[in-house]
Amino acid sequence: MRTRIGWIIGIGLALSACGAGRSDQAAAACNVEIAKRVGGRGYTVDLKDLAAHARQESPDTLLLTSTVILDQGLPSQDKQAFECRVRFDASGAASVLFLQFNWNTSDLKQPQQP
Repeated sequence: MRTRIGWIIGIGLALSACGAGRSDQAAAACNVEIAKRVGGRGYTVDLKDLAAHARQESPDTLLLTSTVILDQGLPSQDKQAFECRVRFDASGAASVLFLQFNWNTSDLKQPQQP
């Protein structure tokens, strides 16, 4: 599992270093931050979709929205929306300012009454 996360982080960093567009760099930064936050769970993020949903908030800040699939293919699979705010510094490096999962609670089971 750690190897998988290492590959994901490595790919994200490689993409950000390749001079990709700002949306692609921001998507890679968000992907790295998600890997840190999901606590070793497997996850899938469509980086192209994430980059496509980038909206400029200020000259140096982008807000990206998309969905993440946690534990894909397992009984615990879950799909969640998220928002990620990324700022670019003077050198053009992207850093995540904010990451929020918008948990969908409508499918949670109600507790059984005894």
